[in-house]
Amino acid sequence: LQELTEDEKKDLLDILQRASLSSVIKTIKEIDHRLDVLEKLKVLISEYEKDTLEVKHIQKILDQNFWLFGEQFRLFSTTEGALKNVLVKYAKEILEIEDPELQTEPNGEVDLFLTKTEDNNGIQKNIVVELKRASVKLGKKQYDQIEGYMEKILEQSLCNDEAQYWEFYLIGKNFDDHIVNKIDSAKNHGEEARGLTLNLKNGRVKIYVRKWSGTLEAEWGTKTRYLKEKLKIVAKEPENNVQKIVNELTRN
Repeated sequence: LQELTEDEKKDLLDILQRASLSSVIKTIKEIDHRLDVLEKLKVLISEYEKDTLEVKHIQKILDQNFWLFGEQFRLFSTTEGALKNVLVKYAKEILEIEDPELQTEPNGEVDLFLTKTEDNNGIQKNIVVELKRASVKLGKKQYDQIEGYMEKILEQSLCNDEAQYWEFYLIGKNFDDHIVNKIDSAKNHGEEARGLTLNLKNGRVKIYVRKWSGTLEAEWGTKTRYLKEKLKIVAKEPENNVQKIVNELTRN
């Protein structure tokens, strides 16, 4: 405080008259944490590609940092929840259907299921995420898996309301020509840079295949670079062990 200029002291006083110091600290701490998550995820995927696992490491981090997929989402299911059980729980808790019935018996397990309902228009947005470790190159096999989840969900009448939007994400370090062709076939929808491969029901249902570089750098890098430069926060040195990095990012 003693090092502040007179103008900076006036600015600080003005801020503290309109916001508590506690809130200011919490906000800066959250920004610092998000920058740390982005940097260390990059380290795990690039420098520890063979040692970083999707469930034990990446998914554990995303369980507590699902803001990567958008603000205000609720983490509804994680750690490979059985799709059938997830949909029944979703119908009861989100749609408030007391005794839901599924038209088919969907199998498979989802890595992350996020949901939110917008207050201003009642639109419900749902995100299903399938994560693959960095050493796995995304191709037809992995794409068929995420497309299969989409088909199984859309088979259920309770998942087809006009106010329901579904986005399916397949995320890995790299992908092959099969995925490149899928993205190219959907480029007329204008989301080629985000890896859109399928757009159905007037945009209510979409599949994206994303590289980690696109999610962490191209998307979040541009959003946080300005804050990083303004705050001049020095990045923390990462641990030299995968599990230690995961523990650091998931510590409450």
